Amino acid sequence: MADHEADHEAAAVYAAEDAALAGWPLRRFRRFAEIPRFVETVTTSSWWDESFPGAPVEVAVQRRSRTATYSAAAETSDEVGVLALVDGRGWGLDTILHELAHLAAGRRAAHGPRFRTALLILWRREAGIEGWAALRAAFADAGLDT
Repeated sequence: MADHEADHEAAAVYAAEDAALAGWPLRRFRRFAEIPRFVETVTTSSWWDESFPGAPVEVAVQRRSRTATYSAAAETSDEVGVLALVDGRGWGLDTILHELAHLAAGRRAAHGPRFRTALLILWRREAGIEGWAALRAAFADAGLDT
């Protein structure tokens, strides 16, 4: 996929997430210390392993500077991942689920169908059926398949 196509796809995913959040806002974590505990609970559960075989189960959570422009996820190996969250702004459940979906989908998924499917699965579990339905509808409205 060409870079401009990938950029367009990423922008469409972000817009769909924003549209879903407008009708179904997700929680924000008040303290950074809550986030690593939440991530560990998700990624060490049997549900994570069953839903995303091969995804990292050990995930470190790092704070990025408040001036950073984006949060990110990376795999340091097949078994270890890192979430780097913008201090303060990256503390919403939507951001954390987005970055976890990158780890769940794998390195090459970018914002494509495999990533979007992983994101929908995570929203279904953590945002409930209504949140999942809002995101699914927003993907459909944007012409994004899963």
